[in-house]
Amino acid sequence: MGRVVVFAVLSLGLLAGCFGNLAPLPSVHPLVTVLGKVRDAVTGEGIEGAQVRLRDFPECFDLTASDGSFFLPRVPSGRQVFVVHSLGYAPKSEAVDIPGNVSSFSLTIELAPLLGKLVGYVWDEEGNPVPGALVTFNGTYTTTTGKDGSFTLSGLPVGKGVLVVEKEGFVPSTVEVAITENAVTVVEVVLTHPAPQKACGTMSGEGDRVGRDL
Repeated sequence: MGRVVVFAVLSLGLLAGCFGNLAPLPSVHPLVTVLGKVRDAVTGEGIEGAQVRLRDFPECFDLTASDGSFFLPRVPSGRQVFVVHSLGYAPKSEAVDIPGNVSSFSLTIELAPLLGKLVGYVWDEEGNPVPGALVTFNGTYTTTTGKDGSFTLSGLPVGKGVLVVEKEGFVPSTVEVAITENAVTVVEVVLTHPAPQKACGTMSGEGDRVGRDL
């Protein structure tokens, strides 16, 4: 029995010595810094204020900067699921394989914008349609009214936007419009004529009369 115990002790000592000469085992999931960007799938522009979060590590998240960039330090390598939310866009979950043999990793995630449709009618003060008016939404989407004063803009981003309607001989009209996902928003715009101005001659005559009275 004593020999068995001595042998066991010697064996453990030999094993410890062997493992002591080996390099330390690497971490199961090395930590990696993720430098990423969230951009619009249609325009390619960066999306500001989008929330990027790891599904399995909720405490690991960031909000994108004005150019759509985000920074996530100490992300475990391996397959990770990035969950991204932003107002006016469909939420997205994207599985990414993070390599463990690098210190940093670049990632780009595209979000599909939620889109809606805008249908409108442009009238004058007498209720007549105004054809050929220039219609602009958010300074990017443009069209002109038809003979019946109607217009249609499709593929508009969801949320509030500014609609501007212009036509020569009328005062430009600016309207705030809310675009709803997968729905048609209808708006009516009335263009007015500029107010008539007093003739200069009349004003001069009144001034001369006042001067004579004084």
